[in-house]
Amino acid sequence: MSALIVSEIPSMASVYAKAAKTLGRKPKNPVLPETVLVFQGAQAQHGKLNEFRRAVGAPMNAVLPSLYVHSLAFPLAMSLMLRDDFPLPLLGMIHLSNQVDVAQPLSEDEVFDIEVHSENLSAHAKGATCDLVIRIVVDGQDRMVLRSTFLAKGVKLPGEEPIRSERTVFDAPVRTAHWKLDAGTGRRWASVAGDYNPIHLSALSAKALGMPAAIAHGIYLAARALAGIEPAQQSYSWTVEFKTPVVLPAAVDLAFEPTADGFLVNAWHARKGKPHFELELTRTGS
Repeated sequence: MSALIVSEIPSMASVYAKAAKTLGRKPKNPVLPETVLVFQGAQAQHGKLNEFRRAVGAPMNAVLPSLYVHSLAFPLAMSLMLRDDFPLPLLGMIHLSNQVDVAQPLSEDEVFDIEVHSENLSAHAKGATCDLVIRIVVDGQDRMVLRSTFLAKGVKLPGEEPIRSERTVFDAPVRTAHWKLDAGTGRRWASVAGDYNPIHLSALSAKALGMPAAIAHGIYLAARALAGIEPAQQSYSWTVEFKTPVVLPAAVDLAFEPTADGFLVNAWHARKGKPHFELELTRTGS
């Protein structure tokens, strides 16, 4: 891969303003770009950091929540998806999962470099998926690696048969928390994180992109679940798999279950019992 150093991280608003040109992209040559975008000298914006903490209930401590770092860096990853050599349309992409490894939490005032690339373009039963990978680097060492998997519905990759996963029966555990999310949840989170994807903003804009109504941001849901369990002084990793969208307004039941080295979090539709996401956090250091 070749590195391309950029002078600024674009705003999410500017990314979405350019995203319409990606609608209808069909991967004639389904290859992801061999490019790593690099921004040097990133740092937390304290006003936005505190907005993030208040929005999800994260502690006002001296370290950066991993998903705040993700929100700061993600516009750079999205700008990679706007390139002419990126084969999938940006608008309407569905967030399937995240995998995050934190070698050492970042302090509020640390300076770090951001490196982003894409990989793992694959056929899916409902379209095509790929991973966006964000590396957070301090003094040449990876401090965080944040991987997001996205689905572009309806996109067919030539000559590749999708692997169909078997559905598992969800048996809801004992509820330990309950969230009520109103219809404006997506708009409020967009103002905090800058993610103005139309599928989150209103029923009208979401339906135009194939959703039943506006859906909650996956990053918001994960950040809120992580707020009370994310370690501040040791290495850890976590994964989240999104099962079904949280269609707004929504009532969500959750179970936070301690494990030997972390937590398992399940969230599901309060009335229908359908699973929304499963998040597992593992402490990996002492």
